[in-house]
Amino acid sequence: MVLHQFEHLRLAQALSDYLTSQHIDNKIEHSEFHHVIVLSNASQYDQAKIELDLFLANPNQKKYLSASWDSGHINTDSSELSFANSSLLSNFKDHAGVITHSIFILCLVIYGLSALGFFNPIGSALAFYTHQPFDYSQSWRFITPAFLHFSLVHIVFNLLWWWQLGGVIELQQGKQRLLILFVFSAIASNLAQYFLVSPYFGGLSGVVYGLVGYSWLYGLLTKDNQVTMSNSMFMVLLGWLALGFVNLLPANVANYAHLFGLLAGLIVAVICNKLKI
Repeated sequence: MVLHQFEHLRLAQALSDYLTSQHIDNKIEHSEFHHVIVLSNASQYDQAKIELDLFLANPNQKKYLSASWDSGHINTDSSELSFANSSLLSNFKDHAGVITHSIFILCLVIYGLSALGFFNPIGSALAFYTHQPFDYSQSWRFITPAFLHFSLVHIVFNLLWWWQLGGVIELQQGKQRLLILFVFSAIASNLAQYFLVSPYFGGLSGVVYGLVGYSWLYGLLTKDNQVTMSNSMFMVLLGWLALGFVNLLPANVANYAHLFGLLAGLIVAVICNKLKI
């Protein structure tokens, strides 16, 4: 069972050695670009995942270096393990793939340009249609409102969840699965918000709720240990959605985009479970 993949061998080796010291059986499998930690015993996944999260939060702790020394895997200068300056970037890269990173960066660039006054998001070519009938020669408008954000809190919340959930789905199930979820959730959430409220909206949150619904239900239906979400976290996010509908949040929220994005993710999870993919 795959636990995590790293670009840097030293990172993978440090965690592998520490897991071994904790009696968690594992090995490192090498590919052209990544070093993958694979668990020998699936029943140890939960314990290993806890150790992985602690390692990613602070890979420079002495216990990891000590584990490598004890195992005999330190054969270069110890400074090689001092990757504090690059660990955040490495973790960002290792956690996700090209689709996750590309959409992440695209949203940042668009937000930066709009914040600097280069264009008005609502009046831009990326916004949803403002009138009917729809001009289908501009069909990208069914999707592109997902790239528009209107505040720092808005984009930070959305991109953190997109990176976390989208990264896992892309690495574990492939680019195609993540693209299907992105497109379907974006279209469903944008259409719902347009027809039920107004054409003046934007943000990746409908897609994020699509990933939330998919991850929770897919993990529940298939008992998948990689693409999953705990019931407690799912309920927290459902509670956040409910607060939006009763106007208890300190900002305007595209509630119907959230709701229909969530439903889109649940539908994809059911279909994938039925098709056994």
